[in-house]
Amino acid sequence: MAIIESMVPAVEVYSIDEAFADLTGLPGNLTELGRSIRSKVYRCTGIPVGVGIAPTKTLAKLANHTAKRLQAHTGGVVDICDPVKRDWALRNTSVGEVWGIGRKMKAHLEGMQIRSAKDLAMADPWMLRKTFSVVIEKTARELAGTACLELDEVEP
Repeated sequence: MAIIESMVPAVEVYSIDEAFADLTGLPGNLTELGRSIRSKVYRCTGIPVGVGIAPTKTLAKLANHTAKRLQAHTGGVVDICDPVKRDWALRNTSVGEVWGIGRKMKAHLEGMQIRSAKDLAMADPWMLRKTFSVVIEKTARELAGTACLELDEVEP
């Protein structure tokens, strides 16, 4: 994680092999920055990583999933800050592949005709809260581009 922390100012270490970074306001092309991060991590550790760039944590996880799934076409880096690219990624990701959606929740959502990440992003957030929980509401809002989950930096 020190490699990522050396390249961007704000990083949340999410797990032993995952991190979120706030790229807000950084100069230059974010896709190129993502490629630089991916390259440096591989050079220093020998571990290939995927990089997902998006305006919310949930969308970043979706972008990362897309980067890994379509590695031959993406080079392991996907930026879905652009609304057209984001819409494509949302439409081409099943609801069961969304961060935090388990098998049971997937079945419930599909029973409501919510089959893709795009369907979830477009669902009524208040209905989702009432039917399921605030967690699913926040997931839908994040997929729609509204940040609900803050970057949780921990001081060393």
